[in-house]
Amino acid sequence: MTPNNPRLLAVETLSRVTGQGGYSNLTLDHVINSHKLTPRDAGLLTNIVYGVIQHQLTLDFYLAPFIKGRKLDNWIRCLLDTAVYQLQYLDKVPARAVFFDSTEIAKKLGHQGIAKFVTGVLRNAQRTGFPDPAAIADPVKRLSIESSTPVWLVEKLTAQLGEPKTRAILNVINAPAHASLRVNTTKITAAALLASLQPEFPDLKESPLTPVGLIAPGGHLAGTSAFVKGEYTMQDESSMLVAPSLDIQPGDAVLDACAAPGGKTTHIAQYLDPKQGGQVTALDLHANKVRLINKNAKRLGLTDRIHAQVLDARKVATTFSANSFDKILVDAPCSGLGLIRRKPEIKYTKTPEDPAHLQQIQLAILNSVAPTLKIGGRLTYSTCTMVKEENQDVVAQFLAAHPEFEQVSVPTLKPLHKAHNAPALQLFPDDYDTDGFFIASLIRRK
Repeated sequence: MTPNNPRLLAVETLSRVTGQGGYSNLTLDHVINSHKLTPRDAGLLTNIVYGVIQHQLTLDFYLAPFIKGRKLDNWIRCLLDTAVYQLQYLDKVPARAVFFDSTEIAKKLGHQGIAKFVTGVLRNAQRTGFPDPAAIADPVKRLSIESSTPVWLVEKLTAQLGEPKTRAILNVINAPAHASLRVNTTKITAAALLASLQPEFPDLKESPLTPVGLIAPGGHLAGTSAFVKGEYTMQDESSMLVAPSLDIQPGDAVLDACAAPGGKTTHIAQYLDPKQGGQVTALDLHANKVRLINKNAKRLGLTDRIHAQVLDARKVATTFSANSFDKILVDAPCSGLGLIRRKPEIKYTKTPEDPAHLQQIQLAILNSVAPTLKIGGRLTYSTCTMVKEENQDVVAQFLAAHPEFEQVSVPTLKPLHKAHNAPALQLFPDDYDTDGFFIASLIRRK
């Protein structure tokens, strides 16, 4: 078995993500690039890794009768998960290939005894069949196992959104996310970029949500020369709605209070003209993340209008004078529950207490930036989560404490018929096949 075998790499990647707490998307990118995988092998590796993480609770349910509570090393569990995922979810992969490779991986990473155990589990499952989640009597537990979502999150979403909407969301979060990119309009038009990329990505098309977004079912869009030249960056469509919500003018002084890695910072910068004094001040708590903002700004050719610095956003009021900024973005630290499809491990690492704890941080940041906004200026509050404790409740508490602010409808470049919670804009993953996202626009009136 070669070191580049995608099934072996899947086991090693999953062991790293589950055992060391790495982000699946970053770990995958590193493995694909360092092993110089072919598009086909990279596709299979990505499918298996994401698939196992997405369906983890379901796979646990499938394996439980055959493991019988036995404590397994992490890599052995990852190996069994990859095998069962392929057998249950990948129609085009022959069972014999899964059995053979699983046995060889067990020998390579362990020894003959482990290989025998792995083969025995898989043969037993093949003979008797896997248990059926539909047989679970409790409806919440059943939906939890079917969608591989912790019970607490199923209960919370159901309480806030109702059972039909929750089911619709959970039905799509385990489907593969499409690729989306944002055009750097300071270098190229959307039409010109689409024309230049379509020979390599024939399914690429304009986003229905934004004129600066292009989407494709898949493909390694970050591997092109156009990407290296800074003609575009990778960003979810929902995130592309944030900069337009600020109604930026070319000469604006803008604050991006929680900026790393710089996706929204660079989008804001595309609207600014440094010759007219336009500049965005981008803050992050960590120096390494500020370096990441600068790196992205450099690739996109936007360094002349971006000033990135290390600062806790909760200290903005004591660092910048009152009425310093025309526009302020608070893309707040949040639970990230809207990103489950792209970062499926979030489902298992968050706790029921997280939203309430994060709410305090979100309010502290808003309270800190508020006096630095000019009268008549616009403040956008955004999160990539779906729960009201971090969204509507935060906005309501902020407005109650700051009568000088008024909530207004969120400007968009295209009409969004499926948005929720007006005057705020809430998108759920089942609405437009994007991340779950929340945006609120506030104007300082006095």
